[in-house]
Amino acid sequence: MSPHAPESVAPSRIDPVAASASEFIGGPLGRYAAPAARRARALWQPAAAVLAGLASLTVALGLVQKGHCFTGGWSSPDQFWHACYSDLPISAGIGQAMPYLPGAPHLDQPVISGLLMWLIGLLVPDGSAIAGPQWYFALWAVLITVVVMVLVVVTAASVPRTPWLAGQVALSPVLALAALVSVDLLGVLLASMALLAWGRRRIVLAGILLGLAVSARSYPLVLLVAIGLLAVRSGRVRAWTGLAATTLATCLAVTLPWLVLNSDALLSVYRTWWRSGPSYGALWMVSGLMGHGLPPGRVTMLVILGWLGALVVGAVFALSLDRRPTVAEVSLVMLVIVVVTGKTMPVQAGLWLLPLIALVGLRWRDHLIWAGFEVTYFVAVWLYIAGLSKPDRGLPGGGYSTLTLLRIAAWLYVLVQVWRVAGPRPPLISAEPEGRESEGQDSREGDEVDPLAGPMAGAPDQVLVRFS
Repeated sequence: MSPHAPESVAPSRIDPVAASASEFIGGPLGRYAAPAARRARALWQPAAAVLAGLASLTVALGLVQKGHCFTGGWSSPDQFWHACYSDLPISAGIGQAMPYLPGAPHLDQPVISGLLMWLIGLLVPDGSAIAGPQWYFALWAVLITVVVMVLVVVTAASVPRTPWLAGQVALSPVLALAALVSVDLLGVLLASMALLAWGRRRIVLAGILLGLAVSARSYPLVLLVAIGLLAVRSGRVRAWTGLAATTLATCLAVTLPWLVLNSDALLSVYRTWWRSGPSYGALWMVSGLMGHGLPPGRVTMLVILGWLGALVVGAVFALSLDRRPTVAEVSLVMLVIVVVTGKTMPVQAGLWLLPLIALVGLRWRDHLIWAGFEVTYFVAVWLYIAGLSKPDRGLPGGGYSTLTLLRIAAWLYVLVQVWRVAGPRPPLISAEPEGRESEGQDSREGDEVDPLAGPMAGAPDQVLVRFS
């Protein structure tokens, strides 16, 4: 191991919130205690195992939160009054007909998510109108628990010197509330596995996983662009080209057969998005609630401009700072801009951000500030929807608009905090890529502060933009 590599730091020594929370298990790590930092590669597994078990309890809390609907059924507006709505039970009957085939009902989901939803539906036994959704939801709850546990392990493996940062995935209030709302965690897991593979220099595997992630959810495209910007700065464009080509080939391999069989069903989710107006959580919906509604075409253009804005801001962030930002930092900055300018900002969007928040080493204080607004909005959106049927009991449009804007501000607050710490000092997640610890290793790579740099690790800057 390079002598330049920093030692690992216990969270209870550097984070006041973690220090306070550690009182339940004996208090912060003592000043004379040594966490055997020089064997970092062997350290992350125990932490990952503990956090994976805790993550299962967090998902269990989410199941308890959905308990009213699970026992009584997902009926409207009751499911909104009790804040236990989930997309999953709605799809309980899709198991009889494979989606994307001619004659099958349309399923507005990307192909990987849709096919897995269909496969889970095949396991649901015939029963009453309540029993079917209960079975389907229960099966998904088991699968999501496994997905979350693997996600925590992957996150810990991505930052082997500070694996306890994965606690920001395992213990987040956002996970408890949103994990069982949709199938989004499948795409989150695939995207996180792709980042880990890139960090281990397995470019083809990273491209395959990222292609599968994009086929499950669209947002991982942001990660591909973020890596590309850093590849430009480090002069490793050729490696990124291999990643992008493999990602594209995987997307084509997954979607092309279904596109040939029934292009209308496969593309319906994207056509629906293109033609739709703003929906819940979106900045553009607030404009409509205030009496200045925007037509769907104009909103679509604003969303496209949001993606372009994310690209510009990401380029400035990646190419202009004295210290090269990490893959997670650039990805988070770009993703926040894409989400807050989107047509919808669903409650489960916070799940997309969780692994990146852990990987950048955000302070627990800032995490909980953001999560507090996520929790508040989680309750607000269901009360607003329920109030559409009973206005005298629900949340009025003005209150909902205010809480939506506060939530967007909280996302931007996370962006600002990441930008603040990205320039003047290296993050606390420093680590060398696995398998690069031999003696005589180039000292520049030993100084690499990004455990997910992969082929970019140790490369000198080739493109650096200065603003006078």
